[in-house]
Amino acid sequence: MIHFLGNVFNWIQDKFGYRMSTDEVYTTDGKVRWFASEEDVNSKLASIIGKKFEDYREKWDSVNRFELETDFPLFLQLETNQICNLRCPSCTIGNPEAYEKYISSEKMDWNLYEKIILEGEKYDCPSLEPQGTNEPFLDRNLENYIKFASDHGFLDIMLNTNATLLSEERSRKFLKSGITRVRFSLDAATKETFEKVRLGAKYDVTMRNIEKFLEIKKQEKLELPVVGVNFCKTSFNEHEEEAFIEKWYDKVDFIAIQEFWAPDTDHNWSEFLSSTSAFREKLNSGFNCQQPWQRVVVRSNGEVCPCCAFFSEELTIGNVKEHSLYELWNSKDMKDLRHLHKLGNYKENPWCKKCVNSMRGEYGDTPLIEIKSFSEKK
Repeated sequence: MIHFLGNVFNWIQDKFGYRMSTDEVYTTDGKVRWFASEEDVNSKLASIIGKKFEDYREKWDSVNRFELETDFPLFLQLETNQICNLRCPSCTIGNPEAYEKYISSEKMDWNLYEKIILEGEKYDCPSLEPQGTNEPFLDRNLENYIKFASDHGFLDIMLNTNATLLSEERSRKFLKSGITRVRFSLDAATKETFEKVRLGAKYDVTMRNIEKFLEIKKQEKLELPVVGVNFCKTSFNEHEEEAFIEKWYDKVDFIAIQEFWAPDTDHNWSEFLSSTSAFREKLNSGFNCQQPWQRVVVRSNGEVCPCCAFFSEELTIGNVKEHSLYELWNSKDMKDLRHLHKLGNYKENPWCKKCVNSMRGEYGDTPLIEIKSFSEKK
């Protein structure tokens, strides 16, 4: 089986006569590896958006090297709700115990969203994802959220979707909203595996939706958004990693291979772990989390968190209903967390330690998750 190290690019070029960039974009501390087509995604975006985008990406790179501590986050992840039409076993929504602990019925109202966007505009915040633990297309106002942010100075607006609700009408509306990046979360190359790991989704419908979306984008001669597909690699789908590349390499701008990230730290998720992982091996030599340097995540209930972990509310630094983001970003708790991760001292924070141990596949005495219970759910 091909593993995503240097040899994967040679394999793609030899097999298909198609060149892929060897650049790796670490969007989530190395847990997500992006493999772009020949023109690097960020270079393409810079050529379309211009100098402001280049400046933002230079800051992003400096932040990721822990060289620049900004006055305001470079990236806002705004979770407008916590609703999904699927029950994927690798997600909090698909796990009853994690759902009970971390999922809220509260929705972010427009006034709060507007307040956050206008504060972001005040501090020239460049990037946004109006999504968290949810399926964004369940919100009929999604395109209004995106357009409002685009109209108020956000350069790089991105989204993940399971594509099950992406009708032709919705695709046309979405493509005109101001979105710059979209990623389809698929996790499989075949119908059999897809419908096992994406519980509630229909393979044929989803593929038709994506094909139509790409057709409309081409017909309309739209440069944006750049389009990618996502494969969350687990023991249940790793045998299709190569086939996934083969299916999508010439259809989208990038392919993302994502490490499995446990929905909670209360259970043993070892049966979900893929047989090999360069990222897990790398964790043995230490870990510096970049997320508290890049972003904040605002949950649907207004809680502000320093990372996008499913359980990040355990690390909340306050609520945006009571404080400004500027105040929370520059709080002692947030500064201390950034300093801790710059030094690689994640073990000093109990939740960061649990998170890294979970990513490493070290679950201690936590009970083994019952996988059978997921496959039996409808």
